[in-house]
Amino acid sequence: MNIAMMRRLALLSLGLAAGSTQAQLATNLFLDTKAMSMGNAVTADPVGIMDIHFNPAGLTKLEGRQVQFSVQNIYLSVETEFDLPEGYEGDGQLLDISKDPVAGEKGSAGAAIFAPGIGIIPLNHLPLMQAPGAGLSIKPEGSRFTFANAVYIPLAGGFAKDDDDPGRYQAKKVVMQRLSYLSPSFGYQVNDEFSVGASFIFSSHVLALEQDLRAPNILIGVAEQLQDAFGCFDDDGNPTGNDPLVPLVALCGGDIGPYDDVGTLSLETQETLSPSFNIGFLWEPTEWFAWGATYQSEATAHLKGTYELEYTEEFAGFFRKLQSTIFGAIGGAIFQLPNGQRKETGLVSTEQVFPQRLQTGIKLRFFEDFQFNFDLGWTDFDKWDAIMLEFDRPVSFLSSAKILGPGLVTDRSLNQPLGFKSVWSPSFGFQYDLNSRVQLRAGYEPRASSIPEDARSVQAPLGYMPMYSMGMGYQWDKDTVVDFSLAFMQSKEEILADPQTETDNGGPYSNSSNSLNRNCLTCTVTNPYPGLDVKTKLTIGAFGITYRTKF
Repeated sequence: MNIAMMRRLALLSLGLAAGSTQAQLATNLFLDTKAMSMGNAVTADPVGIMDIHFNPAGLTKLEGRQVQFSVQNIYLSVETEFDLPEGYEGDGQLLDISKDPVAGEKGSAGAAIFAPGIGIIPLNHLPLMQAPGAGLSIKPEGSRFTFANAVYIPLAGGFAKDDDDPGRYQAKKVVMQRLSYLSPSFGYQVNDEFSVGASFIFSSHVLALEQDLRAPNILIGVAEQLQDAFGCFDDDGNPTGNDPLVPLVALCGGDIGPYDDVGTLSLETQETLSPSFNIGFLWEPTEWFAWGATYQSEATAHLKGTYELEYTEEFAGFFRKLQSTIFGAIGGAIFQLPNGQRKETGLVSTEQVFPQRLQTGIKLRFFEDFQFNFDLGWTDFDKWDAIMLEFDRPVSFLSSAKILGPGLVTDRSLNQPLGFKSVWSPSFGFQYDLNSRVQLRAGYEPRASSIPEDARSVQAPLGYMPMYSMGMGYQWDKDTVVDFSLAFMQSKEEILADPQTETDNGGPYSNSSNSLNRNCLTCTVTNPYPGLDVKTKLTIGAFGITYRTKF
């Protein structure tokens, strides 16, 4: 019971977001309008001031003094569906999944953002979430250097669900935001064909969540059946006063069951300074061919903040009365069971590594008016092998859990395995010069997922998610360019429960996820929906506009 809560805390705190929430966890998304319209295949095709991110060597294409403003209007929708496996037979089973009130239900989630001093703000009633950005560049006359700086949001992922949504047991609200507030950069023109550049990025990072907890496992099922046998509660759930084993042990202090709520977890962490750097190269030997490459360094966010775990009165009452009995007090001391308090609060810290990334690509121009871009990128998500949470004081649910997970849990810390995988991902861009002022664009990016099949979840419904995009560039006048983009992405996952014939001690567990619906007593990760078939659909749409002009 307590280990289920503990594991859920770990995974939901940093999954994210595991992500953090990100089909490649949201890397290279919603940063630049031209890049989005070209499928992010722009390493060899400079986009403007946001080359700070994509390839700092491309900054050399910016003449004089320029300023840029942009906004990405993002629509986000998550749909979930929970069903009993086909042919399920629950009669006689200690944990009858057909009694799960979530079975047969559908859920949904909309976008959410985080505001300092306020917390998570759901945008369920607003159609769009906005990601603004601004920057400027200066190239002194006759200089080989171009200098630039920008403020932008490299990561803005978050969603919120209603209080009664069936998916609330994997993040009712969660936001992971990264704001790059200072990015001094330069590009240097080595000669007519070759340029280099570098960016130094200073960012802040926030991770916040609110999560309802439950513990659907066999141990709680046994406790519920004992309560029914003792007649602890009537048909309306009111206590009858029966508790026949008192004062030896009490089992009727609170009405608990495998599908009852345990409590609500709230967690908020942040880091104000998380530095990183980018370096880039651009080679343009002819008018019809260009090659570019960029390396984005690893960045570590040292997240610190607070947590609050508020238990329901039924859950707290059960342990409060249990600890007041002879065997309850002895067992509570030996196994360090909860003492019945309604709320636990304290400080929590962790480190989250934003993995290094390498991207290279080419640009080909042919028939004067046509252009084709191709990029290949690699992200080092192998670094997301595990996440360690550290607390400032002993926490009761960790103290209980360490008995079942001694290699992962202590009184004040928890190590949560993730097992993410590094991925390669291609991207394609097409451009047609309609005339001297208008450029038409289209892009395609088949974004591979770094999340293993046995780590899929409702909180991060990110499988294979191709992006389709289109856009236009318009030369307003000799000093001003306006870019537009439209993009659409969708990921669908079907995470089937394991066959009933597969048990904790055998079977390949070929279908289900350790992080969602594995029906297993001793699994070492959270499983708030054991035995249920789960379907998820994540839909993202974006409309972007960028205005850049000389001043």
